[in-house]
Amino acid sequence: MANRKGVFIGAYVPNELKESLRRRAALEHRTLSQEITRILVEAVHGKGLPVGSVDRRSGNSVPRRRTTDPLPRRRADDLPFIAPEDKKK
Repeated sequence: MANRKGVFIGAYVPNELKESLRRRAALEHRTLSQEITRILVEAVHGKGLPVGSVDRRSGNSVPRRRTTDPLPRRRADDLPFIAPEDKKK
């Protein structure tokens, strides 16, 4: 018997759902078990960072601008966008 980390959760699902999960796992080069675990982790803990990304913020850091800046969020001194002119000679 294999030495596994974790617990077994059994569930009955329609065969077409199992096949869809199996195909999706194969496209991502994962096993069916790894794909189901990934889906459950995202459902419980929320979507994480993309693969290879590193979260450099500390656990108690304040969110960036959006929640701390009062409305309107644009600064009063900002200039409006002006499209560059075509320079034809």
